Amino acid sequence: MGVPGLWEVIQPVGQSRSLMNIAVVDGFERNTSGRRAYRVGIDTSIWFTHSYYSKGGENPQLRLLFFRLAKLAELPLLPLFVFDGRERPKVKRGSRMGKSGSHGLTDAFKQMLGHFGFEWRVAYGEAEAELARLNQIGIIDAILTDDVDTFIFGARVVIKNWSKELSGNKSKPATDADGKVSKHHVMVFNADDIRTHPSIGLTRGGLILFALLKGGDYDVGVPGIGEKIAHGLARAGFGDQLLTAFERRAQQPIQPFLAQWRADITTELRTNSRGLLPHRCTSVTIPVSFPDLQVLENYAAPRISPQGGGPLRDRSSLHVPRIARFCEDSFEWGYRSKILYRLRSVLWEACVMRVLRRAALEADEKEKTRRIAAGGEPGQAIRGALTPAREDTERRRAAFPGSSGLAAAQNTARAAPVPTVPKDDPLLVEIVSTRQHASTDRLLEYHVVLKPGPLVALANSGITGKRPEPSDAQKGKEHEVDPLGETRMWVPAPMMRQVHPDLVEDYETSLREKGNKR
Repeated sequence: MGVPGLWEVIQPVGQSRSLMNIAVVDGFERNTSGRRAYRVGIDTSIWFTHSYYSKGGENPQLRLLFFRLAKLAELPLLPLFVFDGRERPKVKRGSRMGKSGSHGLTDAFKQMLGHFGFEWRVAYGEAEAELARLNQIGIIDAILTDDVDTFIFGARVVIKNWSKELSGNKSKPATDADGKVSKHHVMVFNADDIRTHPSIGLTRGGLILFALLKGGDYDVGVPGIGEKIAHGLARAGFGDQLLTAFERRAQQPIQPFLAQWRADITTELRTNSRGLLPHRCTSVTIPVSFPDLQVLENYAAPRISPQGGGPLRDRSSLHVPRIARFCEDSFEWGYRSKILYRLRSVLWEACVMRVLRRAALEADEKEKTRRIAAGGEPGQAIRGALTPAREDTERRRAAFPGSSGLAAAQNTARAAPVPTVPKDDPLLVEIVSTRQHASTDRLLEYHVVLKPGPLVALANSGITGKRPEPSDAQKGKEHEVDPLGETRMWVPAPMMRQVHPDLVEDYETSLREKGNKR
């Protein structure tokens, strides 16, 4: 998306990294945000575009968005979703844009974001420009997108969307530590690398000129100028000259500058004096109307909020009961046993990660010597991270601890209130092994036993039972899996050491004891 050919130009500086490694090392461990998470901004319009390719079943577009949110929630990330605002350009890619918020998925997606505890905002103009500004001023650490225009708007760090199915990722896919194509890896691009790389050398002014010459979302560019010529002129400094003149236009009229500037470009096309063009371009003509000043303004001074809404709030919980109810309302598999089966595979790990991050934030406020006594993740931490705020917890309270919660909820025709999670009913109970896998760039991880009883109770409290259970013969594998049965998941070692030093110590002690017996 965006300016054709620009991804290919900047491809040499892309670094393949595990998204989990980024989230844990750059976010949780370094903790520059103070939130034990890596902050990423996301343009919702791009996700809506991707959702069009989902077919079949009930609400296929919502289904794709749901599973993407679940995948995102499995990482210690702090996402910010941004919707286009009313002041975005009225025409884009040759088509008149609809009214802000008019997309048919907007309301349902906002509802889903609330259920997952993800923050969303509405931009003043274009979401990608708003995100670029938030990245510039340090509100977010990176932008997760496949639209290269984000760099033209001034972004500092861009993570190219991780789906291997996107056309732009198929030719140069992200690879893991073993050099194999990996669905867990992304390509990370940095504006400083784009500026300093000897074969790229594009400043923001250069990026803007490349877009103006090559064409993009707002116009078709200059006839006869392709990727290599646009790149050569941008590297030659003409983009920086144009951006400086545009920024000074209030003090000095820009038209006299443009006349000489176009003449200088024409001379460079004829002579290739700097040696940055592929050859002399005697047949290329720069129109006297170039550049379109409105298009230049769209790139150089897009309409954005003064502060973009301020720092991320990080106040919402991952609301398991509402997610379960949303599945029941929205998808053909929305009957109790199937919901529990699906959530076991796509949501329980996300719940654990949310609880661990919240527990780490609480531990950051306590003295290190009191951390073990503070008790890791059970009880209050589970309620705080996976259930709603006061307006929901003050409802009529009924407890569904352990296996009794499943039976009670199955006999409940209406949605049960949020259950009480006992303090002595933890999620993670034991570490059984470790690994350093290529999928996470050799990040040390612990294989941890998860007891999902509290999560099953929370999910059951949100299911009304309005979709009847099919017979066992009609069911899939869900009737073969005990929703309360233990499962295992890989948890990054830095998170376990921060929140569960007791389990880590127990595991290391068991290893020492086994070693002594040999």
